[in-house]
Amino acid sequence: MPYIIVTSWFPLNKGTEVAKKYSEERKEFPPDKSLTKEVIQSALKVEKNKIKAMYVAEVKEGKLDEALTRQQNALLMYHDIDGYEYTIEIFFNIVEAMGIIGMKVPE
Repeated sequence: MPYIIVTSWFPLNKGTEVAKKYSEERKEFPPDKSLTKEVIQSALKVEKNKIKAMYVAEVKEGKLDEALTRQQNALLMYHDIDGYEYTIEIFFNIVEAMGIIGMKVPE
């Protein structure tokens, strides 16, 4: 199963605003266990005068497109916060990655 990894950055002085928006987001877009399994709900650290946050979800079989659309829709809620930036990346687990090149994971 692939992973959706969202990394976001926002100014230190926007922390309270982002936290409030996060609470709203979780109400409007609660975890959908039919699409993903949350691996990391949110992990944060301060980096270069910004807060860096990370979210990781394991995507269920055949649900990548739907999960990505839902994730992007949730992130639209943050677009009005000045200085908020994010990336959405897809990572494959080692079994999938090795399978792409026709190999199996060594035991």
